[in-house]
Amino acid sequence: MDKPWYRHFWVWFVLAPLVATLLASAITAWLAGAPPALVVDEFVPVAMAVERDQARDRHAAALGLRAHLALGTRHADGQDLVVTLDGAAPPSLQLALVHPTLATHDRAATLERRGAQYAGRIPRTDTRLYVQLGAGSGADEWRLTGVLEPGQDTLELAADR
Repeated sequence: MDKPWYRHFWVWFVLAPLVATLLASAITAWLAGAPPALVVDEFVPVAMAVERDQARDRHAAALGLRAHLALGTRHADGQDLVVTLDGAAPPSLQLALVHPTLATHDRAATLERRGAQYAGRIPRTDTRLYVQLGAGSGADEWRLTGVLEPGQDTLELAADR
């Protein structure tokens, strides 16, 4: 009496690479399905190339803006932040904390003016973040940028000239 088909070596010798290829293709399709958003900045097309839009940065430099960020008391839901801004006094500031690789970890906060300073609360984090501080709309748009390292309590932001 002959063996059933699934007990023959040559059946599995032929089917195993096919099944492995199908499995590898499914895994590759799953990994390629949701690419991470790694670039968070403003870019404009220039001819056939794409360049970073630095108009807001140049406007901040023209205004002579400087900012000092100080992280304060840690709470369960975040950490207090106080910003001292030299050179302008808008009613509020927009703060963006951008994670270097994971868009799901990006955070934004509105800092309200309290006298000569701006205050707000940001989420707690123990990773490197890119900081973007700005205010205004239209012709008044400007932006200051910097990098906040883990464990750092203060950060100086100045516009590049």
